[in-house]
Amino acid sequence: MTDRATQIVNFYESTLASSLIGASGTGTTLSQAPTTDGSSSISATVGDEDTWYYLVVAPDTAGSREVIVVKASSGTTITNVGRDVEGRYASTALPEHTSGTIVRMAVVAGHIQDQNDRVATNITSLTTAVSDFNTDGAAAIANINAASADAMMEGATDGTSITPDNENDYILVYDNDTTTAKQVKLNQLSLGASLGLVIALS
Repeated sequence: MTDRATQIVNFYESTLASSLIGASGTGTTLSQAPTTDGSSSISATVGDEDTWYYLVVAPDTAGSREVIVVKASSGTTITNVGRDVEGRYASTALPEHTSGTIVRMAVVAGHIQDQNDRVATNITSLTTAVSDFNTDGAAAIANINAASADAMMEGATDGTSITPDNENDYILVYDNDTTTAKQVKLNQLSLGASLGLVIALS
């Protein structure tokens, strides 16, 4: 499937207010719109796959059951429908759904596949980021410039409750002579006097 956070709501079931006919039908009107809380309707937008949602048309009729994905909607009107998501009718004509046909929102395979793809994509991105940092972490830190160092310091939280308890704990110091950020480990702090650096830890 694809990496998207497909919408789903609880307990939605309605009927078609107009027909969804054969292969040419890509839009229709629902009797009631899907809602998040019984009153706030959801909508889908072309180009924003995270807003799309699945519906099952004729869910209780095996011969014409069809899973669709709604790609554009506003209230009860759906105007861009991806038909036969399962490929159930790959070798036959798509069914004709007439006014009054039940439509239901249920967990379908597409939801799980979309979420699995999203997780896999994010794990890949995270793995790449960690690998890149491990490969060239020193360069990544060295590339901190004055502006980003200032922003980092301004965004830092209050550290008065921190208790340094490991000689490998470190602080970042911006070296203005080389315009790079440098790590100073706790086991280096004994050199502070000779460096003219006074660091108080409480």
